[in-house]
Amino acid sequence: MELTNTNIRYLLAIYELSQVRLEVSSKDIARVLTVSRASVTSMMSILIEKRMVDKERYGKIHLTPLGRTLARELAGQAGQVARELQARMDLSGEEAWRA
Repeated sequence: MELTNTNIRYLLAIYELSQVRLEVSSKDIARVLTVSRASVTSMMSILIEKRMVDKERYGKIHLTPLGRTLARELAGQAGQVARELQARMDLSGEEAWRA
């Protein structure tokens, strides 16, 4: 299954948010990614089609088992890259993660 960079970005944002609370809303995702709620709604349709997320009737978003597994792997890889950037480029942890 192919995921675009944008798909991965949203998936990681949902994963990160779900580590703090069980229920994630499109408003939360839009705030974290600094995108419109309409963009989140559009992307959720794509991620639902790819079986990465489920969306409840009242808008709460959850990772599927497949989505959670993939997001966990991607988050680990992103963390490794961020640590490498931080060490090599003298960046803060947040700067390295955003890069």
